[in-house]
Amino acid sequence: MNFSVVPDFVAIGGLIAVFWTLLRRTRESRLNFWLVGWGMLLIHIVAEFVADNTPGSANGAWSVAVAMLVMTANAFLWAGNDQLDIRWRNLAMVVLSAVPDVAFLTCDQYGIHATWLYAALTVLGTGSMLWMLRAWHGATGQPSLRWRTSLVVAAYAVQGALVALHHPGEGVTWMLVWHYLAVAEFYRATAPQPSASVRFTMISFIAWAFVFPVSDLMAVLWPHVHVDAEVWNLPKFLVATGMTFTLLEEQLSKAEYASLHDDLTGLPNRRMFGRRLRETMGRAKAAGTRMALVVIDLDGFKEINDTLGHAAGDEVLQCAARQFRAQLGEQDALARLGGDEFAVVLTDVPDRAAADRAAQNLRRALYTGMAIRGRQLAVRASVGFSIYPDEGEDVDRLYASADRAMYERKARRQEQGLQPGADAQVSRSS
Repeated sequence: MNFSVVPDFVAIGGLIAVFWTLLRRTRESRLNFWLVGWGMLLIHIVAEFVADNTPGSANGAWSVAVAMLVMTANAFLWAGNDQLDIRWRNLAMVVLSAVPDVAFLTCDQYGIHATWLYAALTVLGTGSMLWMLRAWHGATGQPSLRWRTSLVVAAYAVQGALVALHHPGEGVTWMLVWHYLAVAEFYRATAPQPSASVRFTMISFIAWAFVFPVSDLMAVLWPHVHVDAEVWNLPKFLVATGMTFTLLEEQLSKAEYASLHDDLTGLPNRRMFGRRLRETMGRAKAAGTRMALVVIDLDGFKEINDTLGHAAGDEVLQCAARQFRAQLGEQDALARLGGDEFAVVLTDVPDRAAADRAAQNLRRALYTGMAIRGRQLAVRASVGFSIYPDEGEDVDRLYASADRAMYERKARRQEQGLQPGADAQVSRSS
């Protein structure tokens, strides 16, 4: 008995267990089809074991082994889709799209000599792969439909040329090569960011693709040279390592984003806002220009929570964030500091009048009202601002000055008998 594939079986089985654990913890949707792909690779290893140890069924076992490699690639291609639920339709696309290719390689394995059959299966393979990749929808929009169509047509054109030259065996090798090269490109194109782990995984997929022609070439040119199976299997484990590190990098990025942003509005939180404020102050100091800090407090927000409930209050905060953002330029920073308090960094403010106009625009942004849970609310805000460097050369002083201006204005309105939310002029108190 030949047990040379047992270590690979154990390693891939352990990898599947790790990915299954990660899927349960992170709910990372791509892991669904990564797991499907690695599961098919496990079947590939079992088929290799059967082929090595039962000569009477070697052809059938090797056909299954190679077929699993093709379907593994299809599963990895589908993993870049933005519709990643494990549904029968999605699984059917992964499996059925590979049927013509599986038939092609099975005919070759059994030594069938019928050029017309290989040509027909090549045409069917083109159609089935176009069907799968036309249904594929990447969240990033890449690779484009035109690129995917061109890839399929070109790949099967090469396969058709090899069939016409009566080399179906080389057609099977080419089938495996282009599938894994396509996976490498899809992995790169659909990644949220081109990180080191993404590039590493892409290169590993390319190495996996070239294992097939290199092993065939060595069998022809150097038939007596023995290469351990671990060498040929190395790209698989490099791919698994790259996938794991890709997930780790993405989880770290999400954790960092969550630590710097408000989960209700998606705006920068107090920590991130402080960083942006210091950066803007530093640029203003270096350029000798002014910038303004504006603080905003929604009037009567507690009453909204008390009368309509906290869910309605959350909708008010989200709507206010959108209305404030619409009044700002791309270089200006808006943040939610907590509760019903917002803040804005205005870059390159020429004078106090410009800052006052910007503050009033922010206040008036709420004048359009808000449709909250079937009610039209007239929410108002109190606003104050301070100018750097005129009213402070550090973050704490600048914020204290703007906050004081806002509360002085709010108190003055109350002394004048104005109800919270009533229209009033907003300006920096002197």
